[in-house]
Amino acid sequence: METKLEQTKIFATIGANLHTVRNAKKKTLEAVASDLNITHPVLSKIENGRYPGLSLALLFTLCEYYGVTFEQILDINGSKIFNYSQYINQPTGNHTLNNQIGDGYEIAIKAYKEQIQQLQDQNQLLITSLLDKQQKK
Repeated sequence: METKLEQTKIFATIGANLHTVRNAKKKTLEAVASDLNITHPVLSKIENGRYPGLSLALLFTLCEYYGVTFEQILDINGSKIFNYSQYINQPTGNHTLNNQIGDGYEIAIKAYKEQIQQLQDQNQLLITSLLDKQQKK
């Protein structure tokens, strides 16, 4: 039972990442499907994580077509990173899709570092508060 849930999560991750990359490349389902000689309903099911017949050969073909690595498509946070790459230095409401995916990794790393710093600051405040309470006793 757990294996089925893991497969579902993997297919959903792959689909979300492929969908994000396709949109970043400004490609339609129909155009990609035509270029790869598959039907657009099949591509839609892949992107929605509902195509259990997805073969490694087709997955590698999609990766090659989009110019991304297999590892990027399997990345559980990949769609977030791909999205970051599209919103770099763009005014609100004017998001052009011309930035490199690598830029998204830099933004994601910066965001994670900021989150880590915030957590460290919160931990320090809690520790200080606990020490103050102990000293007052």
